[in-house]
Amino acid sequence: MSRLGQLPRFIPVLLGLLHLIVTVAEPGSSFIWDIFLYNALLTIAALWTFLKGDRLIAFAIFSWTLGSIFSIYTTSPLLSGMGYLMIYPLFFFYILRSQQLKAVTKSQILDSMIITLGLSSLFTILALSATSNARSSGEVFLLTLYPIGDLLLIASLTLIGIRSGISKEYLILMSTIVLFTVSDIGYLWLFSHNQYVVGGIVDEGWLLALLLSASTPQLTKSHARELNTYPPIFLALGLSLSILGWYSYNPNQISEFALVPSIMTLLLAFIRMALALEEAEQGKIHKELSVTDELTGVGNRREFFNRLAQIPADGRWSLLLMDLDKFKEINDAHGHSAGDYVLREVAHRFHSVLPEGSYLSRLGGDEFAALVEREVESARALAGRLQVALTTPIYVGESSLLLTASIGVTEITAEENPLERADAQMYEAKRAAR
Repeated sequence: MSRLGQLPRFIPVLLGLLHLIVTVAEPGSSFIWDIFLYNALLTIAALWTFLKGDRLIAFAIFSWTLGSIFSIYTTSPLLSGMGYLMIYPLFFFYILRSQQLKAVTKSQILDSMIITLGLSSLFTILALSATSNARSSGEVFLLTLYPIGDLLLIASLTLIGIRSGISKEYLILMSTIVLFTVSDIGYLWLFSHNQYVVGGIVDEGWLLALLLSASTPQLTKSHARELNTYPPIFLALGLSLSILGWYSYNPNQISEFALVPSIMTLLLAFIRMALALEEAEQGKIHKELSVTDELTGVGNRREFFNRLAQIPADGRWSLLLMDLDKFKEINDAHGHSAGDYVLREVAHRFHSVLPEGSYLSRLGGDEFAALVEREVESARALAGRLQVALTTPIYVGESSLLLTASIGVTEITAEENPLERADAQMYEAKRAAR
């Protein structure tokens, strides 16, 4: 779409800029300009957005407009505050509808609590001055909630930007939230200093932010993978509301209460650190299991091929491929549990013979492979010692088993496939032994 084709979506913003210019040029309060036309612009923008089909933004603008109207004609801050508050969940849902969410994990719950308590302690301390002129506990609650809601909106958008990239639509939505946040901060500062007046620059900031949201910027929908960051943000918002709700009914205890979330934040941070160490250890265990043969404890087939691909093909390394002779007869005569015991014992003997720095793996069944940093002649001598390691009988119950293995040895070079060469030599050795 051309730039001229996109111009109609920004008509509300142009009207808002006109309102700002007149307000700056003609300072002073005016019922017609600062109240009637102000709220009329927002109402028209809400209806216009609703007709375009974006109901979340329409309801957000309309609820904030109701809060603005109630603040003029009622003395209860909670009644107008309800209209103002609705903008936060509506904007959250608008932002998050382009994302896929995952369930909350134990670590994310702790992270959310740490963030929540840290923010709450910070805003509780700031509230000592920002809410000094509040007329009721309900107004204290509202004044401390606004910046937390703004911060969480910005955090949500920031995470999306990191994950999905920054587009023009993203910048429009981020500009909306940032402008709204700056206006909220300006209002808190003016309110705490008894300098807020209707029709000032703060009101114009809110107006422009809401009219900019009426352009309904569309974030790119993400279906590639689920996002696991937002559930903790919602949890943090809920916990913040609970803490601030308690404070709003105990405003005289703010200085004592400010210390509580700070201490709890430190305690939870230590718990989170311990959990992180445990998760790191569990991750290490899972990683080891993913590269280890469960039966014998040596490397598995997947890890063998990973390591083989990383070895320099310059002849300095050799590959040994070992296959036990007549192993099927052991399973048939003594059972699979006896066969498993024999494989574990063979793996142990092979591992004890191989030099340090070698890698032993079980490729499957009774087939083993080893990667050794030796030239092929030295590797062939090593294959002889592996054969000798099997000359001592393996006892299964009262039965004494003597094993032999067919071994193929080849150097690892780029000319030929070393696994195919070693396999061919191994089967040649097996045929010669029959």
